[in-house]
Amino acid sequence: MPDNKSTQHRLDLIRKSDTNAFRIVHGNGDGMRGFYLDSFGDYLLASKDGKPTDHETQVVRFWMSKLQAKGAFLKRLDRQSGTVPASMVSPVAWMGNLHATKTVIHESGVKYQIRFDEGYSVGIFLDQRDNRLRWLNSDVCPGFRMNFHDLPSGEMLNTFSYTCAFSVCAGKNRMRSVSLDLSRKYLDWGKENFKLNRIDPHAHDFIYGDTFDWLRRFKRRGRKFSAIVIDPPTFSRVSKTGKTFRAEKDYPELFRLALEVLEPNGVVLACNNTIGLSHVQFERMINQSLFQSGAQCARFHTAAQPVDFPVTPACPQYLKSVWIQIKGIKE
Repeated sequence: MPDNKSTQHRLDLIRKSDTNAFRIVHGNGDGMRGFYLDSFGDYLLASKDGKPTDHETQVVRFWMSKLQAKGAFLKRLDRQSGTVPASMVSPVAWMGNLHATKTVIHESGVKYQIRFDEGYSVGIFLDQRDNRLRWLNSDVCPGFRMNFHDLPSGEMLNTFSYTCAFSVCAGKNRMRSVSLDLSRKYLDWGKENFKLNRIDPHAHDFIYGDTFDWLRRFKRRGRKFSAIVIDPPTFSRVSKTGKTFRAEKDYPELFRLALEVLEPNGVVLACNNTIGLSHVQFERMINQSLFQSGAQCARFHTAAQPVDFPVTPACPQYLKSVWIQIKGIKE
């Protein structure tokens, strides 16, 4: 049973920060290969490719009781979620009282709406919690604070924004945001997250479209941003044009285009969760792009995964996060 001191300690740390959404079991990182268990406020979400074992079912029942959860949903991993209807890849009711398919979670005092019936993902990626907190506090690490309010635009550009969680944190930090995504449904969901936190979505921009196209458009218009988030999926396709994005191949161009619309002394958060790309390879890719663009770095910080996503030899770090402050670009 994964109720050891290490697991309990990390969950205690998370819950003290006005947070009720976290990972309880992280596969191999917690000695349970291929099995994951998350808490989303009143509900648990178990993820596995295939039917859970009796032991895994016992683990879920244990944590339901311990956290006083109303119920647990079950999601099957490794589905081709982008090519089938949402109803076929959404989590299914499994245990307990599951009449509701929506709930609201709290993370570092910020509210987000979670939906268990809208597809493979439920509205937020828990492994980005620490990065969201950095936007909320303007504090990346010791010696690396972000002074957005001293820059010309004071705006964040959140590419591949999904349900706009990074934008919500920026809004709580008095930054104006531009959320860009290929899904109108997710942008509307993001607006609901703004409203949950008493932030007027009309004071921010929500743009439906392709990130590459819009970065080029911003450049032509001479529009610049004080901060840019680059957190793309490993693979995506633009339905209207058939254009595809593959992180291993297309990330350098994406990063270069972002640098072209960043203000001097602006900050970029560059993330990649491609399993086949190591942290060393990703940093090498970023550094090469910085060199080719003539970018002058003021600060550079590599972030670790949150404590509830433990990294072990059997479970390497998959989320790569690099924070960079750019002094400017050499002509």
